Amino acid sequence: MFAGIDIGGTSIKYGVTTKDGTILFQDSIPTEPEKGPEHMVSRLQKLIHDISDAFPELLSFGVGFPSVVNPTDGCIYYPPNLPGWGIVPLVQLLQSATTLPVAIDNDANAAALAEAKLGAGKNASHFLYVTLGTGVGGGIIVNHSIFHGERGGAGEIGHIIIRADDEPGDELPYRTGTLEHHIGRYGLIRMAKEIAKNHSNSLIHSYSNLDVEDVSHCADEGDEAAIACMKQAGTLLGLGLATILAVLDMRVIVIGGGISQSSSLFYDATLSTLKARALPTIAQLAEIRKAHFSYNAGLVGAAMLGRLRTGI
Repeated sequence: MFAGIDIGGTSIKYGVTTKDGTILFQDSIPTEPEKGPEHMVSRLQKLIHDISDAFPELLSFGVGFPSVVNPTDGCIYYPPNLPGWGIVPLVQLLQSATTLPVAIDNDANAAALAEAKLGAGKNASHFLYVTLGTGVGGGIIVNHSIFHGERGGAGEIGHIIIRADDEPGDELPYRTGTLEHHIGRYGLIRMAKEIAKNHSNSLIHSYSNLDVEDVSHCADEGDEAAIACMKQAGTLLGLGLATILAVLDMRVIVIGGGISQSSSLFYDATLSTLKARALPTIAQLAEIRKAHFSYNAGLVGAAMLGRLRTGI
């Protein structure tokens, strides 16, 4: 048995899987990012203790973390959606809580690994994994393995600049005009509200705490503002994908994360934009697949990271 911990912007999912990725147990707790790194590290150490006590046959722990993770030094670097974090030796801190092997990688890399070994990408030697949630992340699979880059930062597709004329706001300059800024969870909600200003009868106005799934539902119900939002978000993603695929020379994209469950309008706009704007050698064969593991790709992938450390 192998334990996986998937750290997201709003929740920390954790569980135990078999060698083939079957989930034996899973649960979640709120991320509570506002309480800072020491609080989260303490909670993760307690999770490790609790899971170890509940599953004495456990062989390893794997963690997917929403930031650049250097596989050489085991440190996480400046997670963009976790305020107060800088460079933290997370492998060392978590390894102190257990005698079992602990492996950490970027959360999108972990999810990409699950899809590469057991999911929608298992028959593709090269593909780009895209995770759409609080943030926008990516994992690059080359010859069935994660490509990390020089220091573990490869695949950060959410930071592709798609609108260079955006004015810097409250965000850090490197996030201005990026794909994540526009179609991450908060960006997509912001987009929907802005579009709805020109549609006084839009269903979007009826939600006091609007979320992405509400926008998607409104689009499927025929709401003009929501439809426009889904199409615009898909177009922006398609532009970003055309850019990264040109660099990577890839043709298969696997999309996961919470927003991946959005209306088909979103996918249709993404694929049509990709085929219109990608290089002809890529556009002809470009294919978008929905992730097999959906919400659980990060958890299963994290468990597999630990499993790789055991050599089993």
